[in-house]
Order: sequence, then C-alpha cells, then structure tokens
Amino acid sequence: MGFREERERLIAALDEGRFQHEIRGAVEEKNLLAIGDVSAQEVIGMLRRCRGDQHRSSPHNRDRKVTVHEFMPVTNRERWYIKAYFLEDEAWFISVHRSETGQ
Repeated sequence: MGFREERERLIAALDEGRFQHEIRGAVEEKNLLAIGDVSAQEVIGMLRRCRGDQHRSSPHNRDRKVTVHEFMPVTNRERWYIKAYFLEDEAWFISVHRSETGQ
C-alpha cells in the first residue's frame, strides 16, 4: 500500500479506537498519545495535513516482516513524528512527539 492508503488506515484505526502503544523507555518524551498529552483526534488532524513527502516506511527492527510507517507533518511550525505499524487490523504506536528542535 502507498502513503494515502496507509494514512487512511491509521486514521480509521485512531477514529475507531483500534490502537495500542508499544512499550518502550522514555514514553513521556516519545509517545504523547500514550500519556494523554495529545488526543487521537489531534493525531488524526496532524495525519490529515501530512503530505506524501512527509512519510517513509521501513521494516521494524524486531520483526522485519512488519512495516513501520513514520509520518512527519508540520503543524503550528512544529515538526511532529508519528511512528506506527499494524498487527492485523490494530495500529501500534511507537511514538508520537514533537521534534526536539521544533523544525
């Protein structure tokens, strides 16, 4: 699937509550969705503003068969990083955070 299909698939998972969070260190800094600093609706808004050149995908570092999607929208002059993958029909978020440099 391409950028648009994956973006819409992730938006649908957020909208329908079909998402989890990957457990990792520094969750307070790297997954603002998991700790409630941003809502699913806010992430949906960011994804809707994301362009194709603000997306990349790569194999997951623990399971090369799983594709991780990284969306990098800019909103209010801040670069955001939204990293997620799918296991079956459920989205798993690795991170949702602002750029440390704000660029």
